[in-house]
This record gives sequence, structure tokens and C-alpha cells, in this order.
Amino acid sequence: MKKLMKLATSEDLKIICHTPFSEEDIKQRNIEYFTLPYDKFKKKYRHHVFTPSTIDINDIHYKLQFNKCYNPFCKWYGLPQKRYDEIKSKPSRYKLGQSGLKGSVEPRISCNSLLDTSIPGESLGNTSEVVSNWSVGEEIKRLITINSVTPVEKDYVFHRDGCSNNVTNPFQNKEVFYKRGKSTSNSTKYQCKECKKITNILPSKEESFSYHQSRNEVLIPLIKDLLSRTPVKRTCEKLDIASGTYYNKLEWIYRKCLEFLERRETEQLSNKNFDEIWLNTDMMIYNLNNIKVKGKGKAINIGIKEKKLQTYLLASGDLKSGYVFRSDIAYDFTTSLDDIERDTKENFCDHSYSFLRKNDRLKYSYAPQPPTQFDVQMNTEYEDELELFENRKSYVEGSHVKSKYTSLAHYWLIKKMINSSKWYFVSDDDATLEASIFRIFSANIEDKQSHYFTCQVDKSFTLEESGKIFFKNRMDLIKWSRDNDYNGMSIIDIAQKKLELDLSTHEFYEYKNINGINYPSRGSNPIKSPLSDKDEGDRIINCITDISGISIGELAELLVQVNSRTINNYFQQIRRRVSILERPLVTARGDGKSYIYANYNPKYAQHVITIFRTVYNFCWATKSNGELQTPAQRLGLTDKIFDYKDIIYFR
Repeated sequence: MKKLMKLATSEDLKIICHTPFSEEDIKQRNIEYFTLPYDKFKKKYRHHVFTPSTIDINDIHYKLQFNKCYNPFCKWYGLPQKRYDEIKSKPSRYKLGQSGLKGSVEPRISCNSLLDTSIPGESLGNTSEVVSNWSVGEEIKRLITINSVTPVEKDYVFHRDGCSNNVTNPFQNKEVFYKRGKSTSNSTKYQCKECKKITNILPSKEESFSYHQSRNEVLIPLIKDLLSRTPVKRTCEKLDIASGTYYNKLEWIYRKCLEFLERRETEQLSNKNFDEIWLNTDMMIYNLNNIKVKGKGKAINIGIKEKKLQTYLLASGDLKSGYVFRSDIAYDFTTSLDDIERDTKENFCDHSYSFLRKNDRLKYSYAPQPPTQFDVQMNTEYEDELELFENRKSYVEGSHVKSKYTSLAHYWLIKKMINSSKWYFVSDDDATLEASIFRIFSANIEDKQSHYFTCQVDKSFTLEESGKIFFKNRMDLIKWSRDNDYNGMSIIDIAQKKLELDLSTHEFYEYKNINGINYPSRGSNPIKSPLSDKDEGDRIINCITDISGISIGELAELLVQVNSRTINNYFQQIRRRVSILERPLVTARGDGKSYIYANYNPKYAQHVITIFRTVYNFCWATKSNGELQTPAQRLGLTDKIFDYKDIIYFR
């Protein structure tokens, strides 16, 4: 029998993120925080920038160390820190120095140029942004937790005090119990034969689908309204339910989707091996309707910028099948500002570099603390910081997460989720996504088995102008095929032939001459694809990994497949179908934008986007090569089209 399930917590899953500090370090920091000057305390532990953090998941230990070079053209790409004791002055691969960026106070790691003949290539003098490995672990923990369910466990007392059978239960030994029929929830009742105590147990899913639930007839209409751009109030009026019931049912549907995905996605993907995966990723931005919580209306305003904080939705899908593997909202609704304050006091985050903070992933990475005896901060500065921090408590609980941490956790989980020997990445030219992919998939890219392409369009053109450019490019391509006697070939094959010709004289990279040898480095010389879509105009493609080992024919075959349709289509459907994530409206006065339909609590945005992704992948079929299929069918996870009832009732 299947047990009833509930949304998981980190305690249920027993996921543990370990600090990079040793026990001795922790003891010393507890003393030195109050006795050392601010700068000395901060710098004393900066060497931990290269110390891995550890996360335990299902009793498996994973080491997280992302502070290394993430330039795929550099000699040290993906390699950990190492000290060369055999070389004079004992240099290391990396050094920690000032960023050199205007307005930045955080250091960056720089690649040293060293003579190490065991590793080919040359250090290109890169500087790489540092992250908190500890905080990446916390973000991985968050994403696993909010996408997991766990069985409902209950401690039963089957016997009265003094009963000789008190060490047994009906699950292990039914011989010492009577069955006493069913309870009102259709669960079995057991009675001890000796002490006569009667105990109800929790029903199984088969026994009671609607345990502790009422108004279950609204589930299917609610999910239809939810995915048809119907605002919350209109749905409540239509179904004659209160807003509390609406959100209760929304969370219940969310849990059912997680149960469905555990069986139909997680289990299926764990048993599949792919020859290659084309991963298309992008970030969608929406503005949170950040209204003060009840009872805080008279509190001091944080300011206009705080009210319209940008919230990121990160999604990645398979370019060929259209299947979306993950959708993650960069907002932590499980961590309160009180939790941040407690962590600050325990770990002295206010006097630490950002890369040593537990909560560096959050907008408020630490809680302001009173200046210590040797602090450089003035009392007035502390009071200003504290006022901003305290005012944030007037708004919905939680904190926005920096997109670089959500993307690192996002890709780390995708890599654990999918078994593939080759990876091809497609995104727009986004430095955050690029750095995350280069860090997570460094081993695959270093082996030259995986490659990264950026795909961009000129958004300054109107739709009509883009259409004209598309038709001109298509007619030029057809004319070129006739002139070169490629009649009878498909448009894709013609485009590949055209790309082969263009690539014979095209150079993606720039070269740096070091000691008389030219080393390739990332350039800014993209190529125009002959296969753009009507709404794109020109599609511009760049290769940002080392493809020197690929022939022109192979490269043309890859480039002809590069596009961003998977995630563009997904985001377009979200905008059209989900009211809380639609684009802002123009106000009645015509003097600005209104975010009236945006949600107050991003927790529900995460719920909705998970429901949407489940339905998008398994229920909505589209034609591809003349066959009507869902993305899950095209990826090979299932052979049927599911409907809403299959997900809700788990049939």
C-alpha cells in the first residue's frame, strides 16, 4: 500500500551542508571576533576560499569547490588550487587579489603563469569571480527540499501501560491484534488482544484519496483556470471558494505534481542513458508585487526599488524534444530574516568575506551587528543598515536569491539527474549562465566532448521587420542552393552546406601571442545562421568553447541545430497562461506599469511553475515531424499523453 505523502523539509530529507571551517577554526573565531581588528579577522581566514564545502545527500558525501578558473581556453581551467613547492618562491596556480572592477570590494582569483609541462596550454591571466561553496550547498539543499515529498509518518501507541505486548505492532505481528473495521477516514482500526486498546492508523492512498480534504470537486476546474490566465479572485468567485481554500488546493496540486514527477521523471531518467543532450537555458524576469504584510502598513517604506524587486525564473530544457528538465524561482521562502540573524551570530558573517558566508546566496547575506571594539564601521552606518534590514520584515517572509547561486545549484542538479556522455549548451550571451556551466561541467568541456554556443537575435527590430529579414534570408539561401547545384536537398541540408562554406573563412577566436606561440581565447566574431525563425530576423551564433578538434563539416552540423526555441516557447506559454507571471499592464493613468496580477508570495510562483512544467511536459501535445506528441514522449520517458486527472489522482 502506498503511504500518504507530504511536502518535505530539510530535516525529513536529512540533507546536511558542512561549513568549510574546522572545529579549531570555529573555536578561534569565537575569540578573535571580539579581540582582532576587523581587517585582520577578515583576512586571516581568506585561504578557505579554496577549501571545499561538503553536502550530504542520502548518506552520500559531495564536495563542492567552484573557486577555480572557469575560462575553457586557460591552462588551469577547472583545476583546483595547487602549490608548487619545487619552484622557487613556491607559487600557486591561483592568487587572491583585488577585483579591479569599479565599485567592487570583493576579491577575485587570478591565474598565475607557471611552468608546468604536465599540463598543456598557457595561463591567460584570467580573473574569476569567487563564490561561497558553503552557500552553493545551501541553495542545492533548498532546491532539493522544495521539489521533494516524503511519507507521512506517525508514532502510534497500540498498548496501554503495563501491557505485555507493548513491544509489538500490527505491522510486524498481526497475531496479537484484532481488526476492528474501518474509521471514518476508511483506515484500518486495530485492537490489542490483551489490553483491548483500539488504535486508528493513517489510511493509505488507495483507502482515502481525500484524507483531511474537502471540496475536492474543485481540483480539476482550479488547475484549468490556473493554466488559463484566470486571476485568483475570478477563480474563487467561479468555484465559490475562499482565497484560503484556493491556496490550500494549489499546494495540494503542487504536492501531487511532485509525486507524479518522482515516478514519471526522476525514476525514468535515472534508468536512461543519452548519447547527447542539447540543453537550452534562459532566465525570465518578473517583478514581485511586494506589498506589506498585514499589520505592517504603517511601517517605514523600504523604497520604490525594494517594492519592485526583480525575481528570476531559471529554466532548462532539451532542445530537440522540448522537454523542460527544471524551472527554479530564485527566491528562498524557507529562510527568514531571523534565520539569517542567527547564522550571522553563529558564524560572524558580518566580518567575513562573501565567499565564507553561509547565506551569501541571499540578498541579505548577513544581519547587521553592533560594531565591536576594533570595528571600522561607525554606529551611524550600523543603524542605517539595521533600519533597512528591519524594514524588510514588513514584507513577505524570505529573501531573493542571487541568480548565480540558483544557476549553479540548478546545473549541479541537472548533471546528477541526466546520464549523458556529451553535452551541448545553448543560451543567450549571459555571463551568469556561462560561468555556472563552465564551473559545473568543467570535466566534460575540458575533454572536448561538450560545447557551448550562444544564440542571440536583434530585439530592436519589430516583428514585421524581423519577418522581412527572415523571408529575404530564406530566398537568398534558396537562390544560393540553385546557383551551386544543390537542388532537391532539404532546407536544413542546404543551410549546412552554406555554413560549411562560411566556416572555411571564418574565425571565432582571438589569439594571444605568448613566448612566440599563439593561444586561442574567446573572441567576439559570431556567425549568422541561415535558418532563423520568422520572429527572429537574424540569428547570431557564437562558439565559446574550444572547437579546434572538430572538422568544418561536423561544426556546420552542430551549428545548424543551434536555436532557442525550446525555452522561448516555454516562457511564452508561461506569460500567456499564468496570470501571476504575465507581463505588466499599463496603468489607467498611462503613466507607468502595473504589477497588479503579480503574486505577493513567490512560494506560490514556485508551486505554479512546477504544476505548469508537469502539465507542459506530460499533457500538452504538439505536432513534430507530423506526429502529435508531448515533450515527455519525444524524450522517451513515456508512450502516452496524460491528462489532468492522471496527475491529480495518480492513475
